[in-house]
Amino acid sequence: MFFAAVRPADAFGVLGHQVIAALAEDMLTPKAKAAVKNILGPVGGPTTLASIATWADDIRMLRPETRPWHYVTIQIGEARYDSTRADSANVIKALKKEMAILAKPDADRYAREEALKWTVHLVGDLHQPLHAGEDHDRGGNQDKVKVNRRTYNLHAVWDYVLLERLHLPLDSLRPMLEREITADPGFVKRNAQGTVESWADDTHSKSAACYLLHGKPMPKGVKVQLDKAYVDAATAVTLAQLKIGAVRLAYVLNRVFDPGAAMPAPALRPPAGWRDDAGAFTAQADPINEVAAGEADKASPSEKPERIAAPSGSSAPGSADTRVSAAAKRASAKARSGRIPAGKFAWSVNSGVYHYSGCPDVARIKQKNLQSGDFPPWGKQLHAGCPPPR
Repeated sequence: MFFAAVRPADAFGVLGHQVIAALAEDMLTPKAKAAVKNILGPVGGPTTLASIATWADDIRMLRPETRPWHYVTIQIGEARYDSTRADSANVIKALKKEMAILAKPDADRYAREEALKWTVHLVGDLHQPLHAGEDHDRGGNQDKVKVNRRTYNLHAVWDYVLLERLHLPLDSLRPMLEREITADPGFVKRNAQGTVESWADDTHSKSAACYLLHGKPMPKGVKVQLDKAYVDAATAVTLAQLKIGAVRLAYVLNRVFDPGAAMPAPALRPPAGWRDDAGAFTAQADPINEVAAGEADKASPSEKPERIAAPSGSSAPGSADTRVSAAAKRASAKARSGRIPAGKFAWSVNSGVYHYSGCPDVARIKQKNLQSGDFPPWGKQLHAGCPPPR
């Protein structure tokens, strides 16, 4: 097709691809991990799946013939992928070809290394809905939309804008999604199966909703304002697709390098600020503890906080100790009862900015005005002085 050579192909952006790769690596068997390490080569080169996750995007200018490998054209009115009508080059054909090379133990090592890089990346591409579905608009690239006050094309919103709005680095997003995967006992089993074609059909089934606003098709030829309901729902779909893509990538690599072995559950990493020994947030990572710290100053002598040494290797700025008090326990109880909201972001109803939940400024917010959630609030800007999650 005419647009195949010029259609952008940055599914999920850098962060999304790295999250899928990092999550998948945590679900590899020891034998599969050793095989990946061996293929990636000598010390000094890339050593993790996340470090190679965007290689396929990095080389597009040097190898323009690979640009159509990142997507498959399926119109939203079509039920599924039809190989007889598909583009001559697409993500399904490319992924199957690279998986076949990767599965040949006698293949040239450099060919297998490149095949591994392609496999890691293309599995990610295959799980972005607008890389497996479109409405005669190059996967949303011709549709202009606004998120808050900034203008993007619809494809870019699903590629990277939704994830960037979370302001969560890899080290925060990865453990968050790992906990969600392990919280659903059947998640891995449901998704560690199928074929490349069935995965494309599954992703395609979610593409039509990308074009709906309040249940109605977005008008063509005009700039559409995406509201909070759309962005929050789309973000939830994106995070779910990252988890599904990670499980399927691990499934592919385990079958190639350790066939027949059971797939391990992802490693449960404590979120930034968790004490592994005490099971409690530090004051730097939770607005509840920040509020509690203020309450502790007013507490009676018998309620003054004890000092607990931080875990070995802690690099928290300032004191290495963590305050745990009766006041903090009371605040946590209030949070569980809903009186103090808990989430990854926090803000005041009277302010135009929001904070990471661990920002010290959260402690200054009056309890009656404090709100929080897993997504940034609509229409507010990130506080410029807010330290990022650890």
